Amino acid sequence: MKLSLDLRTSLTQTLTPQQIQYLKLLQLPLVQLEQAVRQEIEQNPMLDESTPDEGVNPTAADEYEPGDYAEFSSKEIPKGEIDTFEESQVETPSSKVDDQGDPFEFYRLLWQDDTINMKRSRTHHDTEDEDPEYFQVRDTLSLADELIQQIRLLSLNKEEYILGEQIIGNVDNDGYLRRDLIEIVDETNDIINNLNLQVQIKHVEESRKVNSPVTDNPSREYAVSSEAYVLAKNISISEIDENGEIVEYAEEEDTEAPELIRNVTIEQAEKILLQIQKLDPPGFGSRSVQECLIAQAKAIPKPNAAQKLALEILENAYESFTMKHYQAMLKQFQVTEDYLREAIEFIRKLNPKPGGLDTQSTMNTIIPDFTIERDEETDELLINVNDSRIPILKLNKAYELLKKDAHYKAFNKETKEWIRNKFEDAKFLIQAIRQRKSTMVKVMTAIAGLQRDFFEHGPSSLKPLIYKNVADDTGLDISTVCRIVNGKYVQTEYGTYELKFFFSESLPSEDGEDVSTRVIKQVLKDIIDAEPKDKPFSDDKIGKELKKKGYNVARRTVAKYREQLKIPVARLRKEL
Repeated sequence: MKLSLDLRTSLTQTLTPQQIQYLKLLQLPLVQLEQAVRQEIEQNPMLDESTPDEGVNPTAADEYEPGDYAEFSSKEIPKGEIDTFEESQVETPSSKVDDQGDPFEFYRLLWQDDTINMKRSRTHHDTEDEDPEYFQVRDTLSLADELIQQIRLLSLNKEEYILGEQIIGNVDNDGYLRRDLIEIVDETNDIINNLNLQVQIKHVEESRKVNSPVTDNPSREYAVSSEAYVLAKNISISEIDENGEIVEYAEEEDTEAPELIRNVTIEQAEKILLQIQKLDPPGFGSRSVQECLIAQAKAIPKPNAAQKLALEILENAYESFTMKHYQAMLKQFQVTEDYLREAIEFIRKLNPKPGGLDTQSTMNTIIPDFTIERDEETDELLINVNDSRIPILKLNKAYELLKKDAHYKAFNKETKEWIRNKFEDAKFLIQAIRQRKSTMVKVMTAIAGLQRDFFEHGPSSLKPLIYKNVADDTGLDISTVCRIVNGKYVQTEYGTYELKFFFSESLPSEDGEDVSTRVIKQVLKDIIDAEPKDKPFSDDKIGKELKKKGYNVARRTVAKYREQLKIPVARLRKEL
């Protein structure tokens, strides 16, 4: 083996922590960005949240106020995407550092300004004669809590109440019970045994207090604990006599022993589950869709003839119903087509997901990151970044005051370095948010320019678009465009859309023009909606209908688009 020493020149690209932070801010949606900024305000004492009443100047280098339109140019966002931020120099005193100073002096100086602002705010509120308004939060019960309240109204034993609560607690958000009942029974028995043990221990402790009122006996320190006594009492004691036979010693029966809860069985679990399925909403806790629909059909108080037929279909011809074999059902039940249609229509109105997908009903609201409006006078598109939720940021003036204060020299080197880093982080965050807004406006302007027909005529005028087209138009990297597009929404006069909606592949039409695949999918959906319900179109027939409209799409592509739209095959779309 020969050892050698070589000199090599290589070029590598690395990201600084500030660049990584900027890229993370770039891909955050509006709500998450607000949370990140507020978290940074809590962690960084050099960063303060300002209010519009304080007269913040948005043009200052150390301040950022959302809501103003960002002016951008190709010079402001270079190819590297990250601006280099100038670091301020910290004057280091030449005298010897005193490490014995008060370590809380820095925070006293830092919080001094906040204390004055609090006093001013308190004085302002004291001058007002209005009484404070109290907001009372309305208490809402989840679906599981409502069912537990309903089950308590039933005539059940104590162990059956515990079993019912365990069954309801194991139901998924869609209202189905996917866990085996035997596992729930075993878990319930463990809970019951634990409750019985606690009752027995309490009984033993109370008996000892009655029988031994003297508490200052030193021998009580070595007495057997109540828990050990109960466990030992439940063990049968026996021995082998001279003849080799086992002799059991019967324990004296405690006439004052508390009544214990009995263990539950799988038969009781089936009985309680059936009663839960009869509660409101009916079908909750079912183990299959068939069981859920049957429970809802049985919950009808006075069913008519069609509803009785629907129950028979669910119990005896469920597979034929799911496969839409209507002729087989007509032959099996010997009914007319109108009669069967009425029964099937009743089944369709039942709820296959009694849990509503969420036991705690919530509403998901989309907050758009952009708003695009069209100027009626100039017919130009006005793009605005929705950053009204982002706090107004400003730098804390304590850093400049500390450098001028005599106490600054008393800080050690580590403290000064920590203060300086926090100041630079706050300064970078303010500039990074401004840079983020500028980049987002640039990308959204490019998308609006390339998809101008959409904003003028609607979704039917959507054009094919890929990330590379926007990257070439803005001069940004494709990865930067992807970070801005992911998870962002824009509000238009035609609705609120995710930015990914504007990007799609293309297919050539008969005229030779490229058409967006989203437009073709919408046309395909319209064809299926207008098809005859008793004889739906096959994929080959849909392809021919698309060709009549000028879209040359193969049968396999039609099947692919149909599956992406979650539309079943023709046999499952058939209706009476």
